[in-house]
Amino acid sequence: MTRVSRRVFVRMGAAGAAAAPWVLDPFAIGAATITARQVFERIQRFAGVEWKAVTVDGFKAGDPSTAVTGIVTSALATLDVLRRAVKAGANLIVTAGPTFYSRDDSATPAAGRGRSAAAPAPDPVFAAKSEFIRANQLVVWRFSDHWRLRSPDPFAAGLADALGWARYAADGDPGRLMVPAVTLDALAARVKSRLEARGGVRVVGRPQTRVRTIGVLPGTRSIQETVALLPHVDAVIAGEIREWESSEYARDVVNAGLGKGLILIGRSLSEEAGMKMCADWLRPIVREAPVRWLTAGDPYWRPTV
Repeated sequence: MTRVSRRVFVRMGAAGAAAAPWVLDPFAIGAATITARQVFERIQRFAGVEWKAVTVDGFKAGDPSTAVTGIVTSALATLDVLRRAVKAGANLIVTAGPTFYSRDDSATPAAGRGRSAAAPAPDPVFAAKSEFIRANQLVVWRFSDHWRLRSPDPFAAGLADALGWARYAADGDPGRLMVPAVTLDALAARVKSRLEARGGVRVVGRPQTRVRTIGVLPGTRSIQETVALLPHVDAVIAGEIREWESSEYARDVVNAGLGKGLILIGRSLSEEAGMKMCADWLRPIVREAPVRWLTAGDPYWRPTV
């Protein structure tokens, strides 16, 4: 396998930032009057939730004292999102997911499991992504735990809206939808089309199962949440689960003869629309800099044969 050097990786990223013809039009940049830290303080004040002492949220890269020229929200701060942010004139990226591929978001590879695990060798992709952020004076701030704590859950509300079914929220809860009758097969097709999924949609259940009630579980979800929700709905649309937990529970439910379904779309895709709502929410509370949502897109694709 060919290894990509740090220098080559940075050059690839810089080229993408300079030449991508499909990137959004640049922001109209004026004199910045707010820093990244002040944006965080503004968010903390207006979020309407108690800020947790232990959280994944926080600054992951860059200098919080940086003056903000533009803000981008996204499900993930991928290299592609970062370079499109640069092209758009934004330097603060608000992301739902980790930037450096793990929960702790360390800019270096994590050690393996076990006490005897040796410290990992430096990785050119980690190093180059950090260098791209530094070279372009970007700041990355994660906003996941506390954004999800808002009521109603904006990730669920965003996903319901993206599916075109926000008006079907049961009792105002976007996590429970009462929709016109549809087959599980047709529901999966709608999910794929509306979310522009390239290949990450997987389904448990019989295609002709009749669906009227849908549970929405965006993000990474536990087996306990699936067990609690599936008996009360016809189908669940979820982001990311452990394959040997929730999907196998759903398969046994189906094999027991119960008309149920489980549709999995992946964490990133399930949180995209929630971060679009985050951009809408940020605009009136951070007027000093333009705010825009950039999609990270489906990381998967499906072979044609």
